[in-house]
Amino acid sequence: MELEAVIQSAIIPTIVTAIIGPLIFFGLRRWDEKNRRNFEIRFSEYKHYLKALEQISSTSHAQFEEFMTETYAKCLSEILASEGQSSDPVIRLNEELNHLMAGIRTSFSQATGELNGLRLVCSDKLQELINEYVNIQRKLMDESCAVLRRLEQIDLADPTSMFSGEMKAEGERSQKLFEDIVRQMRSELKIG
Repeated sequence: MELEAVIQSAIIPTIVTAIIGPLIFFGLRRWDEKNRRNFEIRFSEYKHYLKALEQISSTSHAQFEEFMTETYAKCLSEILASEGQSSDPVIRLNEELNHLMAGIRTSFSQATGELNGLRLVCSDKLQELINEYVNIQRKLMDESCAVLRRLEQIDLADPTSMFSGEMKAEGERSQKLFEDIVRQMRSELKIG
């Protein structure tokens, strides 16, 4: 009887271990794979949306800079060369301004449209930061377009005087917000 009791007491834990061990391993493996998949999805989404956020701020700046250095300078030279003989350079400048403003608004709309997917996977705190960032960029874009409409008032000796102190402060706030967004994304991804 003792041998039989020893065998039974050894067989039951062995059977239980043989069944439960693989189940625990399988559960842990699935949990790890799920976490890894979620991380990869979030990482990919966050990376994509950081590019969209950068595009929001850099596209209009690059278009504005290109316009001021190339198109505006060329149109201004044509206006000065025509010495009031023709209104064609002024008409062309106005067309170029309208084209630039439409391009800036289109780029902004496309970039902000790409942020919709991010709202599905990010935290409320991150969404709040992103919304504030987009609102600041929208204000900066609107103010830049207003500055472009007032080009005839530009002081050629100091062209930056067209930009308000508030605009400069908003630009600085925008840069800080971008850094906060990156930190929040890193925190949500549990990196660093």
